[in-house]
Amino acid sequence: MSAPPSIAWVDNDAELARAVERLRGAAAVAVDTEADSFYHYLHKCCLIQVSDGEVCWLIDPLAFKGIEPLGEVMAGKNAVKVLHAAEQDVMYLRRDFGFGLQPVFDTMIAAQLLGKPGVGLASLLEVHFGISLDKGSQRDDWSRRPLTDRQKAYAAEDVRHLIRLAGVLEAELRALDRMEWAREEFDLVARRAWEPRVFDRDNFWGVKGSRDLMPREAAILRELFAMREERALQGDVPPFRIMSDETLLALAHRSPRGPEDLEGIKGVTPLVRRRIGEDILAAVARGRALPEADLPTPPRGQGRRRSASAQARLDRLREWRRGKATILGLDPGVLFPQSTLEALANSGPNGLDAPHEIPGLREWRRRLLAPDAVALLA
Repeated sequence: MSAPPSIAWVDNDAELARAVERLRGAAAVAVDTEADSFYHYLHKCCLIQVSDGEVCWLIDPLAFKGIEPLGEVMAGKNAVKVLHAAEQDVMYLRRDFGFGLQPVFDTMIAAQLLGKPGVGLASLLEVHFGISLDKGSQRDDWSRRPLTDRQKAYAAEDVRHLIRLAGVLEAELRALDRMEWAREEFDLVARRAWEPRVFDRDNFWGVKGSRDLMPREAAILRELFAMREERALQGDVPPFRIMSDETLLALAHRSPRGPEDLEGIKGVTPLVRRRIGEDILAAVARGRALPEADLPTPPRGQGRRRSASAQARLDRLREWRRGKATILGLDPGVLFPQSTLEALANSGPNGLDAPHEIPGLREWRRRLLAPDAVALLA
């Protein structure tokens, strides 16, 4: 029997059955996905790459009514699913196909817990195997068919070496006695689920520079922000493809009253003026006409003012983190996120008594902190 091809395109039930049959016997399955989020408002998973370390199957979900047999492989407890930066892939597979992945090994998380200076897949493959990845297709529209040979090769490369990389990283984690840390993180990412997107007009405060605007300008920005979202939904494109945040901010500053005022604004190209020039001017007019009493004001911080004792605890925790991170060879933010330190500082001496109330306080972090907790949280 001839050897199977190194890259196999799967777009029919027979090919899917053959791939699943082989994958059922694998001890590890590398997984990745490609989506069309740069091109569509309602984005979706457009390609699923799986590999047993020898063959890379490129499964086209757009060609199927259902791919349930693959879900059995994903949920199978006998094979570890190896992904890099798994969170987005896990959420796509659960949202679009109902797949749950267990157990998971995330090579990016592993690299972070090992203190690697570069945790991107390209960096890790270059360092460990001398392999250079071609990232030229990273932002392609993966919903278009047919895929080119270059796109197929790119997609396959993202899973071809993952199982071998996971073996190297797992050995390093075990040597440093950090495998339990990793398992806790892997289990958490495997449970991630997609949260439905709900548009909120007041999210315009997330636009960089919005808080420097005058109230009237902020009202105009809010109207432009909402108009952009509506046009993006109508055209099924991401909002940034309608106009960038930078352009929205420039329009809020300029407050154009007529078509001639749109000239010279960065991002308001002739094509933009033809397509949505009237919408822009209408949004600006609504913002300008808003009563003074209804003008938006920047949201205030949610947290209470930190007491002197809480600030002292935070200072001690930061100093402890700095020293511990140096000893362990970890990025301080990986060791303890800032939000976790702040919650611990605010909680006081009993902070470790209810770890579920402290965001990011994993069990492995709690154990690291426990020996010094009395002095740090007093």
